[in-house]
Amino acid sequence: MSFAIEVPGEAAPLSQWELVKALSAAATSTNHAQRQSASQQLQTWEAHPDYYTDLQTTFLDTSQDKQVRFLAIILLKNGIDKYWRHTAKHAIKPENKQLIRSRLLQGSLNEQDRTLALHNALVTAKIVRIDYPNEWPDAFSTLIELTRSASASNPLHLRGALLVLLRIVKELSTARLRKSQTALQGVTPELVQLLGGIYTEKTAHWQGLWTRGAGDQAAAEFSVENSLAALKILRRLVTVGYEQPHADAMVCGFWSLSQSQFDQFLSGISQDSWVPISHQDMVGKHLIQFAKLHIDMSEMHPASFPALPNSIPLVKAYWNLVKAFSEVFEKSGGIKQTSSETAGGHPKHEGPLYEKLALKGLLLLRSCVAIAHHPVQTFKYRSAEAKELEKQAVHTIKVELLTRDMLLDMVQVIISKLFVFRKSDLDAWEEDPEGWESQERTEGQAYEWAVRPCAERLLLDLLTHYKELGEPLLEYCDLVTKAGMDVVAKEAAYCALGCAAAVIHQSFDFDRFLTTFLVKDAQIQGPMAKLLRRRIAILLSQWISIKISQANRPVVYDIFRHLMNPKDEHNDEVVRITAARQLKYIAEDFEFNGESFQPFAADVFNLLVNLLQEVESDETKLAVLETLRLIVTRMETHISQFGDAIMLTLPKLWESAGTEEYMIKQSILAIMSSLVSSMRAESQRYQGVIIPLLREAMNPESALHLHLIEESVDLWKSILTQSLPPLNPDLTQMVQLALPLLEYDSEVAIQCLEIVKDYILLAPQDILRDALRQPTLAALAKTLDSRSRDQSQLGAKSIELVIRVADAFGGAQGVSVVVQDLLEIGVLRAILEGLHSAWESSQTTGPNRKPSKINTVKETDYFALLARIALADPALLVTMLTSFGSPIEQVWSWLSSQWFANFDCMGDIEREKLSCLALTRLWELPNPMQDLVLARLQDYLSMWTSVVTELADGTSGETLGGQDSLVWTEVGRYEYDTPLDVHEREFAAKDPVHSVVTYEFVRARLADVVQRVGGEQAFEANWAVNVDREVLIGFQRLSQPGGQVDG
Repeated sequence: MSFAIEVPGEAAPLSQWELVKALSAAATSTNHAQRQSASQQLQTWEAHPDYYTDLQTTFLDTSQDKQVRFLAIILLKNGIDKYWRHTAKHAIKPENKQLIRSRLLQGSLNEQDRTLALHNALVTAKIVRIDYPNEWPDAFSTLIELTRSASASNPLHLRGALLVLLRIVKELSTARLRKSQTALQGVTPELVQLLGGIYTEKTAHWQGLWTRGAGDQAAAEFSVENSLAALKILRRLVTVGYEQPHADAMVCGFWSLSQSQFDQFLSGISQDSWVPISHQDMVGKHLIQFAKLHIDMSEMHPASFPALPNSIPLVKAYWNLVKAFSEVFEKSGGIKQTSSETAGGHPKHEGPLYEKLALKGLLLLRSCVAIAHHPVQTFKYRSAEAKELEKQAVHTIKVELLTRDMLLDMVQVIISKLFVFRKSDLDAWEEDPEGWESQERTEGQAYEWAVRPCAERLLLDLLTHYKELGEPLLEYCDLVTKAGMDVVAKEAAYCALGCAAAVIHQSFDFDRFLTTFLVKDAQIQGPMAKLLRRRIAILLSQWISIKISQANRPVVYDIFRHLMNPKDEHNDEVVRITAARQLKYIAEDFEFNGESFQPFAADVFNLLVNLLQEVESDETKLAVLETLRLIVTRMETHISQFGDAIMLTLPKLWESAGTEEYMIKQSILAIMSSLVSSMRAESQRYQGVIIPLLREAMNPESALHLHLIEESVDLWKSILTQSLPPLNPDLTQMVQLALPLLEYDSEVAIQCLEIVKDYILLAPQDILRDALRQPTLAALAKTLDSRSRDQSQLGAKSIELVIRVADAFGGAQGVSVVVQDLLEIGVLRAILEGLHSAWESSQTTGPNRKPSKINTVKETDYFALLARIALADPALLVTMLTSFGSPIEQVWSWLSSQWFANFDCMGDIEREKLSCLALTRLWELPNPMQDLVLARLQDYLSMWTSVVTELADGTSGETLGGQDSLVWTEVGRYEYDTPLDVHEREFAAKDPVHSVVTYEFVRARLADVVQRVGGEQAFEANWAVNVDREVLIGFQRLSQPGGQVDG
């Protein structure tokens, strides 16, 4: 049936018929416009109070099309997440919730379609998690009763009830809230008793039918399906529902049952078993659930696990299963991770059941090693009994399970049997080289679903905690690596050698092994040579950080160059990708030396770039690019001679990446950044190539802008750091792209602020032009109000820098232009309002004290800006202060009080000297400022004394006033200086803070004022008489010879 929707979605009122019509169009229509219109209509109805009850009604109507019902339950499930909680906007009303809850269980119990029943169960689980026990107190009791009655009469209903229970238990077991955990633990005993009975009954039923070989096969299928569902629930309940599972009789009984039935079922999956071949898969699933139970118990209850009945014999039985499997491991088909997913969203793994069980055995052994050597660390209170139980568990595992004979047996089997490269592995290798290499790499999660990687992890665990196992391992490796041994056995030995590197390095001469064996083995020919070549690349990366001498590093580099050579037929794609990936660890090593790598660099770069052209997977491309980036970084200045070749390639890679492959472009930008940093000033010749790519990445209209912004800003910062003025004009114009980003509260905004600051230093005349000056100041002004202290302070310092460069290039007139801009933008008004607010706050106390709009840190920043204006032109500051309508006497009264008080909060001697010089320059002005500053003579004398004393460096024989630790006699140069560092230091050297001796500066202006007021006698009679004697003596001491700074 086809429904045509002609009107916009919001025009149709909600009714059951309209809802079905919209669901049908959205789910089944082949017309895109109809589907889109229907989807909009459904979205509009979300706020309607009856929408979700009508969706449930549609789902429960079995006469509707399956696709319609499926979409209805999906929309209902999504609505639970968005609107079920009462705090949500347009929350579902309580009466509608009650109606939905009352019909939930019938949606699974009466449903024959498994997919629909599953999604209804998911809806039920979500609601139980939120509503139980407060809003839906009888949820479990109702479900338990339905399950109990269905068990005796209706297998279809039982299947639906168990499905709902499974999803509820899964949902509650993953909840972090204590309420949900307590709720589950409260019903666990009753559920375990009920499900234990159902499991036992259904298992006995299908076992009896298949043993006799006669009976109702349909009933047997229901029984085995329901017993599996019950087992899945029980597995979770006994691990999540109890604090101490070993103390509960039902858990111990089920634990014992799991062991006895494991043996029974294992015999039922052989070729001559009592289980029909068509049902052996279901029995195998029971075995997998038992194995998961055993592993979960060991991981979630490490203290209880050894105390459960026959746990140690159980682990030994698993090891015997692993040993038996190791005999046929070479012929086993292997486990493969498929693209399809389970109901829980996890990838499916397909392969022989025997191999899956052996894998579970290895995982259980790893868990037992962890129990013995990695006790769970917790902040939770534990009783003395709990601590004793944990201690006993560790002792039991170490003494009864991990005996020396057991450990030696495990090492021998793992190395000689489970490390062997199989035909199935080779088939998977050749079927999908890139995919196989990615799954097998060390950082992957393959150990969770593949035997060989899991065996590697187990061996590594054993060698880490039992160092003595290194000796028999070395003996085996020594035997296998003799000439004439086959490649497969040698590859397994090398795998073990890599795992044991950290343990055996003191007793094993790897340097001799490298030159004697590995160099030859890397060049062997033959059909299996590629196995050994891949393993050698991995082995070298495992040993490089442990024990390879500097003298042999070039040998390692040469081997990698050889392994990445595509002209050698034995270096297939997997070998070359593995070598490229492992080369990253070679370059990452602390002792990597760019000079010794230099002879191999050109070939290696070409090989890596060529490999990039061959591989298809983005993940592989990113790995190769990361290796390239790391080599560029670690070679430092030695990379210079290869820079041209690299920069010739990167733009081509950028173009080939397309518009959507942002991760590749991120890596390209990162490589460019590393290249610029390594080549330092020499990198400026590449700016013509880099800037167009950087501009494209920083373009706010680009779809990739947000994805590339962090790498782009890093590269941009690197370019400026390594640049000397004058800047490339294209680079200068890019500053406009940074300005809109300054107001955001993020790390990127701070980096962009640093970039703008660098532009002010490197291209001051460009920044001071009208086209850039005003937008730059406007953008910097916004940062002053940032919630980030770093951002606010950096913004203030950048504005300071603008004032300084304006003074340097335009003198007082240049500064006046900047001040006029700051007035128009409103920055100076905001500064004075903030400072006045701080002054008002300081004038009031107690509960009625006025809060200040700014903190002391921002207050210091504000005074620094005023100080820069005053230091450049004190008359300009006074003019600016009076421009807001108040006479200077009124403004100076509160401003000077707050300014002098702020010296105690500055905490930075450079800022103190800056303010000291600025306030002192005001003494140059005539009345009314002359009388105003003289009225503050005591504050000035105290400030001068304090600052000059703090600046004194303690040189004996000099007056305190003759010393100034901030004055630079020369501009220092250092080995790792960047061009920006040098330029910034040279510009800072011209700052009065670093070029003027404070006391001499003060004394000259004080002497001038003394003369202007009529000489020393008039000065003392009219002004100095008002100053405390101690303050005068302190200031006079600055000019006395031999003064020392008290520690």
